[in-house]
Parts: sequence; C-alpha cells; structure tokens
Amino acid sequence: MLRMDTTQKCVLITGAGGMLGSAFAEHLSEKGYLVRALDHAALDVANRDTVLREQEWKPDYIIHCAGIVNADFCEENRDACFENHLGGTKNIIELAKATGAKLCYPQSFLIFDGAENPITEETTPHPLSLYGEAKWEAEQLVRKELPDALIVRMGGFFGGFEKDKNFVGKFASVLKKSINENVRTISVSDRVWQPTYTKDLAENCTVLLENKKNGIYHMASHGEASFFELATAMVQILDISDKITITKISADEYKEKAKRPNRAVMKNKRLQEKGLDRMRNWREALGEYLQKDYFQNLFHETP
Repeated sequence: MLRMDTTQKCVLITGAGGMLGSAFAEHLSEKGYLVRALDHAALDVANRDTVLREQEWKPDYIIHCAGIVNADFCEENRDACFENHLGGTKNIIELAKATGAKLCYPQSFLIFDGAENPITEETTPHPLSLYGEAKWEAEQLVRKELPDALIVRMGGFFGGFEKDKNFVGKFASVLKKSINENVRTISVSDRVWQPTYTKDLAENCTVLLENKKNGIYHMASHGEASFFELATAMVQILDISDKITITKISADEYKEKAKRPNRAVMKNKRLQEKGLDRMRNWREALGEYLQKDYFQNLFHETP
C-alpha cells in the first residue's frame, strides 16, 4: 500500500527495529503522523535501489537511525562499517533530495575524543574509533549535501527494553544473571557519559522538526554519570541492593577493541539558546524507565 493521503505528514524511519528508531516510531505514531517504520530486514540502507524505491511514499521527513551501532565490531570490520554508515547515508541523502524530505540525522557522541568538556556545538570532533570516523564523515556529507538537514548529536542512550544494546540493557541482563547465580559483587568502570532516554530524544527531536529547525544541535540528559554511578542507581531503583553490590574499577582496566573517551559530557547549548531544551536529568528519566513492567517483571516476578 502506497501513500494516498498527502495531507497527513509522512515520516520515514530507517533502523526502526532498533532502540532509537522504535522510540521515534512510537512517539510519532501517537502524535498522528503517518509513520513508515522500516527495520534492516525491510530496508538495507546500503542498497541504493531499495532505498530509492521509497520515493513512492513521498515522505515529508526522513529520520535516519539505521546503522551498525557496535563500535567494537566496526573496529574489526572497517569496510562493513563505512559501507553502512557512509554509503547508507549517501543513499538516504539521495532519497531526501528526490522527495524534498527534511532529513533528521541522529549523531553519536563518539565523534568526540573527550579532550574538551563540556562538549558544545562549536567543539571540533576528533573520533577515537573507526565507528566514530564513519559517523563523522557521514555527518559532514549530510551538512554538505543537505544544508537544511537537522543533525542531532546525542548522549549515549538507553531504552527499548530487549532492543537495548547499550549499557543499561546489557547491565540489566548481567544483574539478572548474577542474581540467579548468587553472584553478589559486580565491578563497573568509572568512564563518564550522559545516560539519555530514547523516549526523551524522540520527543525533543520532534519539537525541533515541528519548529522547522536545522543545523547542529546537541541533545543529552542533564547531569553526568560514570558507569559505576549508573549501575549503582540501577540497583537502587530496581530495589535489589540486598542482592548486589557494585564496585568501581578504572576505565583503563576495561579493555575494548574500539577506543572511547573516558569522559564525554555534552552541553545542550543551542537547544537552551532557542528555548527548546526538553531533556530531563538522567536520574529522573532512568527511574521512569526502570519502573516499567518489563523490568519489574524481570526482577520481581512472583513464583
């Protein structure tokens, strides 16, 4: 079925099977948009012909969430990483030009090295990993080819329950496994970031789109947290402090294939200047998320 009613705004979302794309799909559907939400199986953005077939839907907006998010995988698979992020974004740009759609490009904070904090829109990116390099090159391509595009550089996010491939999702699984196996202590690194709820990101990005904003915006939860602080907060919110103790280790002791900044804290400078900052403190957002039935059933299921 193709789009027939052009009075209803149509949004094409790539990577809609992931934690961020699914948050956009849910929020925009609730707001009454016609949402064309495509996961990787439905739309491989690296396939130009498949991407350009989406012209038939005549989208008003394209939110390009698709991408390999595993930075360690990217470090060992350079060609696949760049084909996906750079080649895929090139195809999406071509689709946006062909349809006149407004492009929203969610960007990763991993384009920065953390040498300067807080990180503002004026901070020059210096990626430490191949993933960061690919994302930075893709952003530059968007800026060159689509001057009216909206580029949103986001804090490290959580959300999507079983879709969550980042720290909160992974650590929830570690907590559950540790409790089941009667492991009482878990060590977590002191790397600092900004845990940011995908629900908040989708809502605040929609505010920008509806206010016809373009250019670069930084968007992250207020406050900052080390992984240790985040893990401790999760244990407290989930009410499992009697079962698990969190200890801290240096980020330098935690070996990963892709290098990441030990501290990366963004400031929502432009959002605040425009009076459009709707982001919450990370503790408030995390508390709301972990109170959902998914987590309560996971950790407090009745026999």
